[in-house]
Amino acid sequence: MDFSSVVGIVAEYNPFHQGHRHQLDRVRQALGPVPVIAVMSGSLTQRGELPLWDKWQRAALALAGGVDLVLELPVICSQQSAQGFARGGVALLAATGVVTRVSFGCETKDTDLLLQLARERFTPEAWQQVLKKGFSYARAAEALAAGRNPAYRALFSGSNNLLALEYLKALARFPGILPLPVHRTGTAYGDASLEPGRLPSATALRREILEHGLTESACRALPEAELPLCRQYLRQKTPGYDTGRLDALLSWTLETSSPEALAARIQVSEGLEDRIWKNRRAGSFQGIVEACSTKRYPVSRLRRLLWQWLLSSEKVPFSTAAREQPQYLRVLGFSETGRKLLRTMKQRAALPMLTSIRKDTLQKAPNEAFRQQLTLDLRAQDLYDLLTTGRMEGRDYREKPRIRVSG
Repeated sequence: MDFSSVVGIVAEYNPFHQGHRHQLDRVRQALGPVPVIAVMSGSLTQRGELPLWDKWQRAALALAGGVDLVLELPVICSQQSAQGFARGGVALLAATGVVTRVSFGCETKDTDLLLQLARERFTPEAWQQVLKKGFSYARAAEALAAGRNPAYRALFSGSNNLLALEYLKALARFPGILPLPVHRTGTAYGDASLEPGRLPSATALRREILEHGLTESACRALPEAELPLCRQYLRQKTPGYDTGRLDALLSWTLETSSPEALAARIQVSEGLEDRIWKNRRAGSFQGIVEACSTKRYPVSRLRRLLWQWLLSSEKVPFSTAAREQPQYLRVLGFSETGRKLLRTMKQRAALPMLTSIRKDTLQKAPNEAFRQQLTLDLRAQDLYDLLTTGRMEGRDYREKPRIRVSG
């Protein structure tokens, strides 16, 4: 099969909804019936949260929605800032050896201005000057950009624009891969309501399913092909997790550690490890986050740092594993077209491909970065299972990639 044009997407699909389907439709309207590869966050999302359903369930939903191949975005990428998230995702898509375009959503129709901003460069001294004012990374970026061109300020109105900028910057390392922005329509990112006739907010959809199940509003927000799977998932298990178990686990691991251990294992800076340590007895995961958050340290960053801590150990520090680019292509699901893509990737891919995890996979790791990154992915799934079911059963060793039979 000729794969002269293959589109890559970096996503969370938490869960795959009508907005994601809209993106695929726009991609195929522009390019024809092209194959689509999605690099999807696994057991933790970039907001520092557990996803609604596990990575294999979400991969199956993505396949039902029209994606051809789903690869896992390692947790070393999903638990980083927008910059780390985008860099890791784009690097994996490039490593497939088949992706020719990367598509992403953005709130602006002025893609030329977005591309212009992505090419801007600011000195480390300029960054430090703005960060000293107590700004978060996003606010600092906005201030620097607007200082150079006031028109740039409008591009910072939505988080999809921030991610779009990071995708464009990441793509600069891979000139053979072209960007394919898709203008995002519908409710605003993070909106808490599901409005009839508009593309949904993932936040509102998750809340609706968590609190009320598959209501009429939730069903409208999901592609029809996915509804049978969603109903099956809800019959199998009530979504959500035990927050008390998470709170106890975090409290114990912090109490038996030290600020020095925090600094050695997770991506803290500017003495943030002392701030976390000082507030370790705030009573809960969320309590620690709220006690530590400031204009400079947003909630999402603190949540990611606490997950980094829970995943880390002395031998496998998150901060060490995250210094390297992703080391493997982990397959979560594929269609028939995806199966053919995998055959081509065996010849072209720049990274090892994992379709299954065996007992000796870690022992046979080709390098230390591979071993550390995979260890963290395995721990992330164990944590997900512990918090959602109360059991850790090594599912990464048992689960197989999901397959969409038709299409």
